[in-house]
Amino acid sequence: MISKSILNGDFLVRNATVYDAMAMEYVQSQCYPTLHASEILNHAHFENHVKVFPEGQLVIEKDGEVIASASTFRCFFPEHDSTFLEETDNLWITKVQMPEGDWMYGIDMGVLPEYRGLGLSRELYLARHEVCKKLGLKGQIIAGMTIGYGRYKDKISIEEYCYGLEIRKYTDPTITPQMKAGFRWIRPMYNYINDPEAGFASILMYYPVDENYKLT
Repeated sequence: MISKSILNGDFLVRNATVYDAMAMEYVQSQCYPTLHASEILNHAHFENHVKVFPEGQLVIEKDGEVIASASTFRCFFPEHDSTFLEETDNLWITKVQMPEGDWMYGIDMGVLPEYRGLGLSRELYLARHEVCKKLGLKGQIIAGMTIGYGRYKDKISIEEYCYGLEIRKYTDPTITPQMKAGFRWIRPMYNYINDPEAGFASILMYYPVDENYKLT
């Protein structure tokens, strides 16, 4: 389990408990204003995540207040593309959690707007990586939201935007930091998530524990 001070002791990253669920719901509500209501996690989802896979649920505290959170489940590497709701068992993770799975699938990460730019998302990725190592997992998988597409959607297609991110022509407030954190590009996933600002798309990426690991 994780519990440690970070960023000069100003914050605490730790595993979430069921008592954090309401605070995690608030973080979620502040981080995804354009995401469809059917895909917003609430306190009941977070409570269930803690019960199903306690090691994989994380929060960051500032002076005892939860200001960031991350949710995951354990799985085998996905062979086929799916939608966000399909991948997450309609947000509950109960049916997709595989106790013997060798990858951690990150389904949610949020930092309250007033605490962005401090490197807290990176700290959550590092904490998740520490969990992966402790559990003997191969690494993390994510479907990063192309949330920056909203700035370009009247000029280029989502396909052009995704290609621009791949060749680093564009920067994205979600995808670019994820790639800098160590995530490697796999492919875009269209019609993955119900968010028009993201062009309804995400990008499948992975972050292996072994730096020499490559997908075959």
